[in-house]
Amino acid sequence: MRIKASIAIGFSVALAACQTPVENGATDSKVEASGMETQGEHLAVTLCSGCHAVADGEISPNAEAPDFVSIANREGLTRQTLGNFLHDSYNFPNQMNLELSDEDADKISAYILTLREP
Repeated sequence: MRIKASIAIGFSVALAACQTPVENGATDSKVEASGMETQGEHLAVTLCSGCHAVADGEISPNAEAPDFVSIANREGLTRQTLGNFLHDSYNFPNQMNLELSDEDADKISAYILTLREP
């Protein structure tokens, strides 16, 4: 069983290394970007899912909170514009009593952009 798990993990790592980086501020390290996106997903579930649908196919618990897929697919959205919004908690609506570190804002931005439809 361990051999199958090792093969699956190795295949996953190799597949991740073949992916192309995200435009507008992509990192040079694809493995680092993948880790950043995964960490962003965990942060989104922990910090944002009380109001927002953070994964594809979910419905936002708060009807006024847009789901992350809709946010990711907004016209003109870039890593920079999303990052700027998340870095500045004063931009948030009053209902979002949330303050993010710059590092967490970058991770959540990276995750949200993985939800962009082709």
